[in-house]
Amino acid sequence: MKIDTMIRHFREAYRGVKRNTWMSFSAISAVAVTLFIFGIFLVFAFNINYMTKELNKQVAIRALVNAQYNAKQQEELTKDIQALPSVKKATFIPKEQGLKQMKASWGEGSEEIFAEMEGEGENPFPDIIAVEPKDPKKIKQVEAEVEKFDGIDDADSGDGVTDRLLNFSGWVQNVVLVFGLGLAVLAAFLISNTIKLTIIARRQEIEIMRLVGASNWFIRWPFFIEGAFIGVMGAIVPIGLVLILYQAALSSLEVGEYSILKLMPMLELGVYVALCIFALGAAIGMSGSIISIRRFLKI
Repeated sequence: MKIDTMIRHFREAYRGVKRNTWMSFSAISAVAVTLFIFGIFLVFAFNINYMTKELNKQVAIRALVNAQYNAKQQEELTKDIQALPSVKKATFIPKEQGLKQMKASWGEGSEEIFAEMEGEGENPFPDIIAVEPKDPKKIKQVEAEVEKFDGIDDADSGDGVTDRLLNFSGWVQNVVLVFGLGLAVLAAFLISNTIKLTIIARRQEIEIMRLVGASNWFIRWPFFIEGAFIGVMGAIVPIGLVLILYQAALSSLEVGEYSILKLMPMLELGVYVALCIFALGAAIGMSGSIISIRRFLKI
């Protein structure tokens, strides 16, 4: 397509938006509301996926070592578990280290709280072996294998927290998809009405263009650009609002090193959300244009 022709299409699209200012504003507002709600759902969906992946990295089985085992037996037991084909890594964690980790997770004031647990015979924490499976989805199978070892009193993998989070992630994604499609259809319908007014206003001009031999695509392009423009304009405000609210949430939530709640970094989330909302806005606008052209232009 020639540059002059493309400039002409953009100029005609601008005229269409300007000619129906209030309808264009209504369509942009409808798209903005749609994309804002969709953006909120996107934030939840992306964060749940992110938390699931982060949790998968931290998935481990806590195997309690028999208190009667000495240092040599503990080392041999750790090596035997490490040798399992389904185990990625087995790490022995003495009870002294377990107490230190607990203090670190509690933060300020932990020294006073756990002061009575210091010293020989006072530490209530057991010696454990942290076992990381090669496949987090098979953690229950690995747990059963670890429990069979002599010297392991018990093994715990968190009662399927990861599986529940994965299931919840899939459920949220389905809700986002269904709800987003419903809102997108509504916004596309409003845009189609706006484009229809432009087509009606220019019907005589369109008929003249057809009589002088203008192709169908030559006539269609300004309406496609107009619809895409409305969709993209409707995406700008929602992107800003969603990211501002997310930054406020990140600032207000205190997420510690040992916290299960791991939120997606602002920069990474911002790129994904902006691309998705812009793409959806343009798609909604183009869809609205196609609906109008097919039903009312009949070319």
